[in-house]
Amino acid sequence: MADSARSDPTRGALITGGTSGIGLGIALRLARDMAPIVLLSRSATAGADDILAEFDRKALPAPILKQADVSDRDRLAGIADELGKDEVDIGVVVASAGTNTRAMALDVDDNAVREMIATNFYGVFLTFTIFAPMVLEAPAGRFVAVSSLNAIEGMPLRVPYCGTKAGVEGMVRALAFEWGPLGATVNSVAPGPTKTPLTSSYMAANPERAASLDAHLAVPRRGTVDDVANAVAFLASEASGFVTGQTLAVDGGLSVGSSWW
Repeated sequence: MADSARSDPTRGALITGGTSGIGLGIALRLARDMAPIVLLSRSATAGADDILAEFDRKALPAPILKQADVSDRDRLAGIADELGKDEVDIGVVVASAGTNTRAMALDVDDNAVREMIATNFYGVFLTFTIFAPMVLEAPAGRFVAVSSLNAIEGMPLRVPYCGTKAGVEGMVRALAFEWGPLGATVNSVAPGPTKTPLTSSYMAANPERAASLDAHLAVPRRGTVDDVANAVAFLASEASGFVTGQTLAVDGGLSVGSSWW
């Protein structure tokens, strides 16, 4: 039985990193209201059967799957050309692809640093700018980046990651002014620790860290993919038309204070 009611669709949405975790959750949420849904990821074709089954289980139309590395300008430009030739209408772009390597700043491998910059920052820039001409063909275009609580909260083992996410939020603010006169809004969401297969296994292996997290939440539960997806859905909707250049924290209150004192 379907667990998602689908209204009449509006313009389509393109989501990078959209085949797993938070990105997939965003794709499934946006698919209730938008068509088509285009998913880009490095593993889009390899995991196609599972992704299509997930959409089918929720009685949602099958997405368009494209394999791509978001740091590859030529590949993204090629996909934009393909979508244009197929007359695919995209009104929303969500840049969700990201990567992280946990290591102290003095120990982190240089190649890992470059990959984080290429994916987390340059990849967002390419995703937005390459698909912008499609989005800006009509008014009320929406661009949403997935940032992180780490953009404003420094943590050990995450120095390059924190830097790239802070850069994304600066990019969002600047693009809001460039593309606002063209009828578009540009925003980001900043998830705190969110339940995904990856974070769940980490929490299970590090119960003391899980307990520390729980003690600092204003909302007495951990975040879910649906929490983030619902925030993105708002920023991708007509209801957010006067909201731009902003970062919406989806973190259970972690970024606003603490009850430790």
